[in-house]
Formats: sequence, C-alpha cells, structure tokens
Amino acid sequence: MSRRLRAFAHSRSRALRPAAAVGLALAIAACGGRPTASGAIDGSALATSFVRILGDPTLHASVVQQATATSDQGGEPLSFRTSMNGDLALPDVDLEVAVEAEGSATRFRVVVVGDRSFVDLGEGWVEAPPGSVDTSELTRALVVVSDPADLEYLGPAEVAGRTLQHLAAIRPLPYSPSSLEGEAAGTGTIDDLDAYVEADGTPVRISFSFTAEQPADGGSTSTTLGTSEILFHDVGGDQVIVPPSPAPSLAPTDAPTASPTTAP
Repeated sequence: MSRRLRAFAHSRSRALRPAAAVGLALAIAACGGRPTASGAIDGSALATSFVRILGDPTLHASVVQQATATSDQGGEPLSFRTSMNGDLALPDVDLEVAVEAEGSATRFRVVVVGDRSFVDLGEGWVEAPPGSVDTSELTRALVVVSDPADLEYLGPAEVAGRTLQHLAAIRPLPYSPSSLEGEAAGTGTIDDLDAYVEADGTPVRISFSFTAEQPADGGSTSTTLGTSEILFHDVGGDQVIVPPSPAPSLAPTDAPTASPTTAP
C-alpha cells in the first residue's frame, strides 16, 4: 500500500499501529494434482498446482483472513486482531481491512478498478489521486508459500464436512509482514503452515503461525508472535469489481468480524 494511503488510514486511528506487524494473503485455480490411475494423489503435482494457483496474478476469488498476535512494544505486551475480507479480480480488488487493539477498533475499505482507486474510512467514499493506492502489498502477503518443494502431502482430511487434501510446510518459510504506516516492513518466519486444498490444488483454507521482528520507536525492535487463517471461496469465479456508490460502506469503529472455523 502506498505511503499516502497508509498515512490516510493512520490519521484516522492509532489502532492501525499494531497492524504493521501483521501481514495481511490469495489464489486462483488451474490444473494440478489430480488422482493418478491407481486413485492415489500425486503429492508433488498437488503442491505444484497449489503454489501456481496461489500466485496467479489474475486470481478471481473471495477471501477472508484473520490474524491474532501479541507484540512486544518497548517491553509492554500488546495484543491485537486484524482481518481482511473481500473479492479479488486481480489486479482489481474490493477489500475491507479491520484492526482491533488497545480497546478500540477501526476499519477501512479500498476498491481498485482499473486505474481508479477509492477509499472509505467510514465517512463516505473518496476517490484517491492516481497512483496513490497500491494494494499489491496486501494481496502479495497472501502468497505465503512460493516453492512446491517446501510442502509435503499428508493425505486427505475432513474440514467442515468436506474431504480435502492436506499439505504442510516441511521447514520454516520466509515471512515479511506488510506495513500499513509506511514504516519498514519486518522480517521473520512462518513457523508452521497447513493448507487444505481440493484435488486440483485449489486452496480452501490456509492456517499458519509466525514470528516477526519489526522496527519500533526509538530504534528498538518489536517482536510479534501470532497466528493467521485464510479462507478461500469461489476460486476462479466470476467476481467483478465495480466503482462504489457515494454512500458510506461501513462504521469506522466496528470490530472486525469473520466466521470461525474448526481445525480438523
């Protein structure tokens, strides 16, 4: 996200500050790890297809992501929760981001349609100057794995009444949480990652834990420990992003919401 949009959002609420430690991720389907002639899943092909779908620059999908984390801010622990949900028809997006921390919450929504960008902080839509809004940082952060060799196939798993295929990371993965304030992004690792996908590699759910370090005030470093979950719906669908109406789309103090899921 551009510095101008970050500053725009930051001016509305200090509750956005902890979000700088959390990278807020996505996918589109192709072909991939279908059953072999013997009926067994080819795990290598499945992982390859999943990674290709996850990084597709023309992804169409609906997504819900939630993250909870605790950050050490100058020796004082700070807990916060972030969420992002909306539709992708990349490079067009319609995304709502919410942050809850320090007993307060804020949301903003951003819509990008072609070369036009719109931002709503709860007081109505404002069309941003050309080039001032870059949502690629948000969507790129959803691509949590880029090398199929980092994944292993663990077999089928039941998730919310569906039989899916389970992929897991075999090693820590590089992780760089995106900043919403124009500060330098942090560095760290995804420590554990589980992906539940369809037989062709289409992502359904990704969950992971992470550790990250990020520059803090006074030249110190803030350490953040957290977990995140990404849910995918209608991957490869017919999502179309359109310019918003002039009316406000959300209340600026509403807490982030998303449907909880249960691990298999």
